[in-house]
Amino acid sequence: MTIGETTPANTGTSVRRWDARTGRPAGAPRGAPPPPRAPVRVLELHGRAQRYAWGSPTAIPDLLDIPSDGEPVAELWLGTHPQAPAEVVDTGTSGRRAAADLVGELPFLLKVLAADKALSLQVHPNAEQARAGFDAEQAAGIAPDDPRRRYRDRNHKPELIVALTPFRALAGIRAPGATLAVARGLGHPGLIAAFAPLATDPAGGATQVLRSLLTLPPQAGEELAAGVVAAAGRVSPDADEQLRRAAELVLLLAETHPGDVGIAAALLLNDVTLRPGEGLFQPARLLHAYVQGVGIEIMATSDNVLRGGLTPKHIDVDELLRILDPRPTGAPVLTPRPLATGPGGQLRAWDVPVDDFVLREAVCAGGSVAVPDTSVLLAVEGSVEVAGTDLAGSPLAPMTLRRGGSALVTGPAALTLTGTGRVFAAGSRV
Repeated sequence: MTIGETTPANTGTSVRRWDARTGRPAGAPRGAPPPPRAPVRVLELHGRAQRYAWGSPTAIPDLLDIPSDGEPVAELWLGTHPQAPAEVVDTGTSGRRAAADLVGELPFLLKVLAADKALSLQVHPNAEQARAGFDAEQAAGIAPDDPRRRYRDRNHKPELIVALTPFRALAGIRAPGATLAVARGLGHPGLIAAFAPLATDPAGGATQVLRSLLTLPPQAGEELAAGVVAAAGRVSPDADEQLRRAAELVLLLAETHPGDVGIAAALLLNDVTLRPGEGLFQPARLLHAYVQGVGIEIMATSDNVLRGGLTPKHIDVDELLRILDPRPTGAPVLTPRPLATGPGGQLRAWDVPVDDFVLREAVCAGGSVAVPDTSVLLAVEGSVEVAGTDLAGSPLAPMTLRRGGSALVTGPAALTLTGTGRVFAAGSRV
């Protein structure tokens, strides 16, 4: 399997999209009669790489068993997102074609994410906020490629990341007492003053803290960040774990985002390291950032991101704080729930409160594991044979999926994976 480079969507061609679940054209009324259904097939899928600067130069090439060119490969997209649409090897033609030509626009995007450096602090809107924001910016005539554009579509963007390696992330506003203890432990007067609203307003003080930090004049922000970094460098190895971890985070962020006031803002969040197999769910309005590690991410298909630091990109402080949920919360870490266990292996899933996506994992231990309701498969270990039947009971042509390989299932089917390996299976309830 090779990494496909990102190419812009062809907006000058009209392509008719199909909903693989209903068998109707995408957007067609529910009462419309479905056209004759094409045979369901399992086809080799080729994703598209995203070469962001924070990516790892080796993790994704290693998964795909291809040489690294030394440049960062941050994500591999396996879906129909128009920014980087995946392609299938169509056995009915002489070459590749867009996956969307066969299944329509999927409501989710499956990714491999490999972070060597921290991503931006960010928040995603809920569905109502996304619709209102997109419509307002359309009415205002803000171009889609304008860097000030905040809402690029009308969809929400919940996300789930499942760790393949130890995966460090920041997620949700930490308990104010813990954050204040960190600030006092670091001992920087400017940081202590900035975090003071957490003591007087534990439920909403994070909004005031972020506003004061993110609206600092550039030089003042750089000076605060530098002071916090210097304070972190003085933390004793004998300090309590919470303070040592905060100091370690500050120094790590400073390596790649020197002078960014987001270094101070990051201390507002829960700092967690996922063990392989654990997941982290990012609902709407939750401030979060991925720091380091490799994982499988699945998200609703959307580009709506409001940023709050650790980035050179545009930050709209007022809009960020308008959609932010400032209430303290624990990090929404998930352990997988077993769905079925047998001599052939196990099927498990990470339960999330959205319909846009469902992520399951088949752990095949030399036998067979049944996998329902799947559109995209991705093997991360071993080798398995994918077989099954469509809804009419007709058998599907089998294919072998090896580590790093992915496949598209073109319609509803009952799949069976046989062999030894681990395969992530992505689908949706919509």
